[in-house]
Amino acid sequence: MPVPTGYVAEPRSMLGRQAAGGPRAGVSDVEASTAVNSAARVHAHHPLLGDYGMHRRTGRQMSESSHGSRSPFASIRTVSPVMMDEQNTVLGPAANLNLDAVTRAQAEAALEQTIQCPLSQTIDTAYTARIVSGEAPTEPVISAKTGRIYEKRILLKYMEEHGREPQTEHALSADDMISVDGAPPVVRPRPPTLTSVPALLSTFQNEWDAVVLETFALKQQYEQVRRELSQALYQNDAACRVVARLVRERDEARAALAALNVQVSASAEVQQKPNRADQMDVDGTPEPNGGDHKDQKDQDHGELSAEDTYYERAAETSRVLSAMRMKRETPAGLVTPEAWKTAREAQTVETLHTTTKPGIVGLDVDRSGDLALTAGLDNHAEVFSRSRDQTLATLKGHTKRVTSAAWVPNASGLSAHIVTGSADKSVRVWGPKPANSDDDASVRAIGWTKLCIIKHHNAEVVGVAVHPSNEYVASAAADGSWAVHSLQGETVVSGTVDAPVSRIAFHPDGTFLGLGTRDGQAKIVDVKQRQVLATLDVVADAEGDAAEVNGLHFSENGYYFVTTSAREAAVWDLRKQKKTKVWELKDLAPDAEAEAAFTAARFDVSGKYLAVVADRVVVLKVKGWAQLAELPVGEFPARAVAWVGDTASAVVAATMDNSLHYYEPSQE
Repeated sequence: MPVPTGYVAEPRSMLGRQAAGGPRAGVSDVEASTAVNSAARVHAHHPLLGDYGMHRRTGRQMSESSHGSRSPFASIRTVSPVMMDEQNTVLGPAANLNLDAVTRAQAEAALEQTIQCPLSQTIDTAYTARIVSGEAPTEPVISAKTGRIYEKRILLKYMEEHGREPQTEHALSADDMISVDGAPPVVRPRPPTLTSVPALLSTFQNEWDAVVLETFALKQQYEQVRRELSQALYQNDAACRVVARLVRERDEARAALAALNVQVSASAEVQQKPNRADQMDVDGTPEPNGGDHKDQKDQDHGELSAEDTYYERAAETSRVLSAMRMKRETPAGLVTPEAWKTAREAQTVETLHTTTKPGIVGLDVDRSGDLALTAGLDNHAEVFSRSRDQTLATLKGHTKRVTSAAWVPNASGLSAHIVTGSADKSVRVWGPKPANSDDDASVRAIGWTKLCIIKHHNAEVVGVAVHPSNEYVASAAADGSWAVHSLQGETVVSGTVDAPVSRIAFHPDGTFLGLGTRDGQAKIVDVKQRQVLATLDVVADAEGDAAEVNGLHFSENGYYFVTTSAREAAVWDLRKQKKTKVWELKDLAPDAEAEAAFTAARFDVSGKYLAVVADRVVVLKVKGWAQLAELPVGEFPARAVAWVGDTASAVVAATMDNSLHYYEPSQE
């Protein structure tokens, strides 16, 4: 009689393996079918197997009663086990075998437990094993008292601590455990993945944690890159500042060296040719011999072009004036600062120009201090004599407003020439009438006639300036063009800058031009080289009229020049190319109205005083920049200012109501 071995298997699976010629061959189809049917009958009537055997509710009900949730193995169908002999031959259902008492007791004990056999031929003891460990056993044993299957290692440890079977009150010893030999060995079931809500939540949590960690790492990298970029930008900015400072220092050194070379050359020239310097017509006064010296110069320059003649004449004038400036002394009779502290308005002239287009925008006073030349919005220029207290001449011919007018001091008094610039794009040179030289000439006979019209520019002429040699004049237009002309109307030099020009002035040596622009810059131009030597920012962060440079004038010392814009007046040092002194409206006119603005500024001939115009005329002492006088101009704003004489005996301002205001130190 075959002896059972204790192997437990599913009849379906065994039949399948026997059909495949496996190790359990030897059972016929009829025997296998009989075994299955018998096992099914025993299984259906067994008190334990009936609870969680063939019925569908078994797995779910038992899992929920033990664990509170559905077991992953609840859907696995259970069948009745069969017993096998030593040759792995199926003997039939364990309950129908004719065994001895011991063997039958073992078989019955094995039959009284629930065995879940998946189709992979592994013994899945999930429910009974998971009572203790929650996992399928690797060394299963059967309790002889309850028929439950446990992991032997865990059951022994539990028995040592409690002395009883888990979840029961039965005492249990090692003799009550029956070892189960599963063939093939038990394979742990794969854990469920994404088959339940907890599994999904766990997966989502893991994914979220990974995303958060990755985001944190990216933020760390972002902050590190930001710090590195900030450091790089800081280093770049520092390098740019250092380079700019070095370039500025280099330019200052070059300018200082050039000025020193000019002074040394002028000094050497004066020492070598003192007689020639004494014979020069520097101030434009006629020579005693009736001009033979000038005729000699014309003969010397006969073979030179007009441009070369200008360069030679300009260089000669620059050398002589530079040498004379080194020995310059304070003019005799110069009004003292204490006297200017007592200044007041001495005279007001209200009969100039026409009332249809009121407004005086340009002003110049001749060397005698008697004749005032004005440029008006009525397209005319007028000459007013203070001594005669009347207008001597009205210069008509321009078709648009006259923007500037200047005396050409090639002669004194009524014999001097006049140059005017207009918005009609032309420059006109005016010469005195023959009667002007007659001391007994009547006012009707005095006047100036047009000598020539210069139409070089293609835009509005914004200013004119006279060369220190008194033989040439310069003009500038709103399109950025500038030019130097002879008094005969010939243009000898011309050039352009990259900004619209608003003001023009000659340096006292005649080698440079100062140009004020409408975008808030002052440019120093080398006439001979036709290039900009320096660009200075007069106005920062301003637009429109507030950015325009509306005043520019050089001091006779050759180092200082003053600029004005609507909100600021400043004195510059050419040697350093930076501002020496700056005033805002609140500094010179603390009680000025909101619409008040700086409009003009001018040094006197000696270079000792500076007059600045806003809604009043402020007289300043150059040394120390102390304010000496504050002179009101009336209801209408002043647009131009000029000094009277070589001794700064008076200052005159022109206002937009066609008036002139003369201010003098008090005689008391």
